Amino acid sequence: MQEINVIVAGAGIWGCTVARVLAEKGRKVLVLERRAVPGGNVRCETDVESGIEIHTYGSHIFHTHLDDVWAFVNRFVTFNGYQHKVLARHAGKTYFLPLGLTLVNAFYGLNLTPPELPAFIAKEAGNAPAEPANFEEQAISFIGRPLYEAFIREYTRKQWGMDPKDLPASIIKRLPVRASYDVNYFPDYRQGIPLTGYNSLFDRLLDHPNITLECDVDWLEWRKENDLNVPVFYSGPIDALFGYKYGPLPWRSLRFETERVAVADWQGTSVVNYTDADVPFTRIHEFKHYHPEQKDVMAHPATVICREYPKTWAPGDEPYYPVDTPASREKLALYQAEAAQCPNLVVGGRLGEYKYYDMDQSVGKALAAAAAFTA
Repeated sequence: MQEINVIVAGAGIWGCTVARVLAEKGRKVLVLERRAVPGGNVRCETDVESGIEIHTYGSHIFHTHLDDVWAFVNRFVTFNGYQHKVLARHAGKTYFLPLGLTLVNAFYGLNLTPPELPAFIAKEAGNAPAEPANFEEQAISFIGRPLYEAFIREYTRKQWGMDPKDLPASIIKRLPVRASYDVNYFPDYRQGIPLTGYNSLFDRLLDHPNITLECDVDWLEWRKENDLNVPVFYSGPIDALFGYKYGPLPWRSLRFETERVAVADWQGTSVVNYTDADVPFTRIHEFKHYHPEQKDVMAHPATVICREYPKTWAPGDEPYYPVDTPASREKLALYQAEAAQCPNLVVGGRLGEYKYYDMDQSVGKALAAAAAFTA
């Protein structure tokens, strides 16, 4: 075997970033990926007929306010400036998310101005607790009960498979709420999709003479037959790392139904959320809208849509979203204590840290981990 100084287990965005930084610092890095290709859940495929870049594991939009992260990823790809907008279907009508003046005025048939919105929402919130104890109380304090019941409650039940009263208040804090007509879903002005596709980002991150990539290799199995005493950066599920000895952590998984439709534009935007209980999926993606600069793709007489169905995770499923509850935090602490006893181990990424990170957060965490290692 060639000289190896470091192993990176998992070629998602966290692992590929770690590998690149360490390689540029002179380390010989072996990247082991259990799938057939790198990229983790950001991996895409191209529809041969239409040229549409399909986000295989659900839509991913890169957005950030972090200067160092933006500078780093722009070394490898150029972004197209796509600005993410999300629509929501409720009771047969379509509304703009996020929750702001556009949605409030359309929903209530009003014409509120920015100074008027906070007082209106406070009135709608009624006697919401000053210190919300759960997801539902937090949501009502943010937007009032009518909007919560229309756009949040049933969508959340589908997404998490739980009563919102049993979810922590922290989850709803990711939801954009603003007193303006801004319908961009994310507040970050640095947004976009790589012009050459997400796969090119991973290919270029790993394109370094000090990096060796081996796919179809699960490090958890590989380590049983290979005794390399080198540091390991691991980004798989932390409970799997220790053989589920305290039991599996709860995750939410997803199931996707992808369909080619013989129309040039099926829904007019990239993502529509379906907030009502009688619709079994949470959202529909239409991927061609992520590349408006590709005029030939946009004009193609077919499109690709994808319905997203949340599901309870079971062994063998892909874990997507950590379920943050007091019980899961207690179990996570046991696994983190185990990891802390391993001197040559760094655990990171969404799966390793059991955190709901956006892509830019994963890159930022990876940059920090690699910098700490090489300091």
